[in-house]
Amino acid sequence: MSPEALAEILVTTIKAALAPVRADLARLEGVVSALEARPLVPGPPGRDGRDGAAGAAGADGADGLGFDDVAASFDGDRTLALTFTKGAQVKTFPIVLDGLPRHQGIYTAGAAYVPGDLVTFGGSMWICRMPTGAKPGEHPAWQLIVKRGRDGRDGKA
Repeated sequence: MSPEALAEILVTTIKAALAPVRADLARLEGVVSALEARPLVPGPPGRDGRDGAAGAAGADGADGLGFDDVAASFDGDRTLALTFTKGAQVKTFPIVLDGLPRHQGIYTAGAAYVPGDLVTFGGSMWICRMPTGAKPGEHPAWQLIVKRGRDGRDGKA
């Protein structure tokens, strides 16, 4: 028997075996379509909730704080504080401005540096990118901003 004849017999056999599956799928598609076309039926109503305190209406809450009651202050470092005041009620919300560039002078060994700190070291300026106490140029927490230039002439003739 030739390969073409064998392939034709296989295709015919597979088609015959799949015919009932195709019929089942067509029937299921019809059932799903009919279910999707049905109108929704609401369920029964739920139970009523329990009543509040016997015969008493709830008291109104205190007035909130608004923009007329706010003051802002800055500590000169990295913290901005919003303070809301209304009568005796005072609420303060500190906002730490991490990463804000701030010059810390010459690098000091053992000091703790945070993101945004600027230091000079070896004639160059460095910015801290992650909390560290390491020396600039020796740790990935530091990024070089300004590289040291060449020394100038001595000023003699």
